[in-house]
Amino acid sequence: MKNYYLLIVSLITFNLTMAQTDFFPVYDGIFDGTVYAQTFTFPTGAQAWAGFANNNTSIYPLSYPNGGQVSFKATVAVDAEVYFRFEANPYPDVDPAIVTANVLLLASNPAETVYTVDIPADASNTYNSALMYVVTRDVEVSMLETKITQNASTASVDDLTANSVKMYPNPAKGVVNFTSASNADLDVAVYDLLGKEVLRANAVQSQLNISSLNPGMYFVNMTQGTTVSTKKLVVR
Repeated sequence: MKNYYLLIVSLITFNLTMAQTDFFPVYDGIFDGTVYAQTFTFPTGAQAWAGFANNNTSIYPLSYPNGGQVSFKATVAVDAEVYFRFEANPYPDVDPAIVTANVLLLASNPAETVYTVDIPADASNTYNSALMYVVTRDVEVSMLETKITQNASTASVDDLTANSVKMYPNPAKGVVNFTSASNADLDVAVYDLLGKEVLRANAVQSQLNISSLNPGMYFVNMTQGTTVSTKKLVVR
């Protein structure tokens, strides 16, 4: 019987380990005018498409049949936005490509706040180019411990961690619900596709009234302690 329980524990540990795959990019490849000097800067004068390329080629190929996330620690002196893009191959053979939502980095957040953003699911393609873009010009973005997570078909480890936040339903109409295993306050900010804040609520318990929002796509920033997660929300 003792061996039986040891087997069960081993299987559970194995399943949790296999529930995700983590990759660690190094975004120090500059192109078309960006500047990297331990911080990332998109200066005035750089091309509109200028960004930062991953130089850790050992992470390729990447695939997201069940979606994924990018997580990182960031510090900024001025509010800024970043996003991530995955392309089939380095330029010029970039298609198909997938792009994350913009992540809003707040100067008011503590240093090295943890941010996460979802990678959309794509069951058909693999990617051999990972890029990061700073949207806001002339702001130095300090970014550490960047991790790309590839979800597996089993329950996501993100769903099992103490600090995870679930948002549902999606699409939503009227209200959207939040659940978390943590007792920390949940602050929620909703942004439209232009990056304008359209709704904010602090210390959300379990539900947010979104009846004031017009139908469409929005980005939802959820802050709990020092962890910030950004997810897409479709309002019907």
